[in-house]
Amino acid sequence: MESSSPTPDQGDPGARRRVKLLSGAKAALGVALLTMLLFMERIDFTALSRLIETPSTILLSLSLVLLTLPLAAQRWGILLGILGLPIPFRHLLHFIAIGLFSNLFLFGPAGGDAVRGVYAWRALGTGSGRVVVSVMLDRAIGLLGLLIIAATLAVFNWPSMWKVPALATLGISLFLVVAVSILGICVLLAAPRSAVHLEKRLERWPRFVELLVNGRGIRQMVRARPGSLLGAFALSVAIHTLGLGSLLVLADALKIGLLDWIDYVFATSLTLVANALPLTPNGIGIGEAAFDQICRWLEHVPTAAPYSSIFFAFRAVSLGISLPGLVSFVIYRQAARSEIFERGHD
Repeated sequence: MESSSPTPDQGDPGARRRVKLLSGAKAALGVALLTMLLFMERIDFTALSRLIETPSTILLSLSLVLLTLPLAAQRWGILLGILGLPIPFRHLLHFIAIGLFSNLFLFGPAGGDAVRGVYAWRALGTGSGRVVVSVMLDRAIGLLGLLIIAATLAVFNWPSMWKVPALATLGISLFLVVAVSILGICVLLAAPRSAVHLEKRLERWPRFVELLVNGRGIRQMVRARPGSLLGAFALSVAIHTLGLGSLLVLADALKIGLLDWIDYVFATSLTLVANALPLTPNGIGIGEAAFDQICRWLEHVPTAAPYSSIFFAFRAVSLGISLPGLVSFVIYRQAARSEIFERGHD
């Protein structure tokens, strides 16, 4: 079982058809949302043209985003190491970059995760189940880091949030999600007997029980190295901090609206959470609409500022993080071929 590839089963034509229809529907929703924002003048290309006049701003914003690549590779490497699957850092950097590049064609981070998982499995030649778990843990820890940042900023912005019912509800929901997430992690890691009890309670759903049973050994590995897990979490916080800084640079250059930097940082943290929802490819349209609405809630004096333009610019700049993936794809393939050639002559 461990030697099988982690790629999804492609044998069911009906399943493939449903996936294509769902992907098409998500893409259509994303295009519709962007079209609506353009029609409502929430995205202002005249304002965006200011960035072209200041290429140094684009370069700085892009540089901050690109710095997340080695940090993401290091985080994944820590998790793979915890699971007993060490892979050299340079290979992980290639896998991360290739996965991000593939998102341009596979419509969403899940596609990129599958690609980098396959590359890791092929490099190891074994441990496909643990590779899949490492990718899932990597994604979960990344999301938890973002939630913690958003919740922390919500605490500092609470005096302004409670005045707006929608923001207050959003903040309370955020606090609850973070609390439940932390409690769940503590229970699974510190109280393994509770997992056994949970398995008995879920006997009606054998697939969930099987997942929990297979996770026993993995939980033991994770519990044995809590410091490494905290290190991976710290890298998640650093990655999202760089992303927030990248958007803040763009917001400062665009001069849209009357909000200050802390408002933009808070709005971005909440927007990135909404953008992670798998409703459209890579959150296209969802992120722009959410950022615009949150910024309007944070305004002390209502304006007609096109706040969506800021997040749209951030999305455009963030596409630059995918470009190294093409270079990694070529370099890694050449390196792999050379390694195979050398082995054949040993």
